Amino acid sequence: MSSGPEDHLTRFAAGDPAAFETLVAEMGPRLKGFFLRQGANLHLAEDLVQNVFMRILRHTPRYQASGRLDAFCLRVARNLWIDNRRKAGRVFPSEDAAERADPSPGPDFYAGQSDRAEKLRQALAELDSGTRELLELAVLQQLPYKEVAMMLEIPVGTVKSRVYYCLRKLRVRLEALQEDFS
Repeated sequence: MSSGPEDHLTRFAAGDPAAFETLVAEMGPRLKGFFLRQGANLHLAEDLVQNVFMRILRHTPRYQASGRLDAFCLRVARNLWIDNRRKAGRVFPSEDAAERADPSPGPDFYAGQSDRAEKLRQALAELDSGTRELLELAVLQQLPYKEVAMMLEIPVGTVKSRVYYCLRKLRVRLEALQEDFS
């Protein structure tokens, strides 16, 4: 999804209602996964996805295609997630240590069937929310580092460095989990 002729939001604004349906079909599952990986339960994630598209609809008249449309949608989702955490009384992006150490399984615990996926989820859950968000945007959503840097308001070099060290730390943690399960 990029700006230009295939930009669904531009086509929608120009009077093509099917373009918005296509946008929802393409981005809905990605956004839902984003919210679930940030720690939302299934019901909240679905509500937030709906709210993302409502915000996008409200701002369509002012939308100007620049950059990737998926990055724009994820930026709206990220802002909505931050608003949601603030309303819930949690400061973002730092996270309370007791919240991270909560041993009760979340919805993502039940989502996976494979042992490997469970180990990955466990390792991701142990990361602070800022690190999870960085990995979500740069690795899982595969946004260009430049887009991630703009969204997180940090230099591109910092994004590259943090991704490298986060992945290295995650790899070590996954190896430790593998030993624990063996």
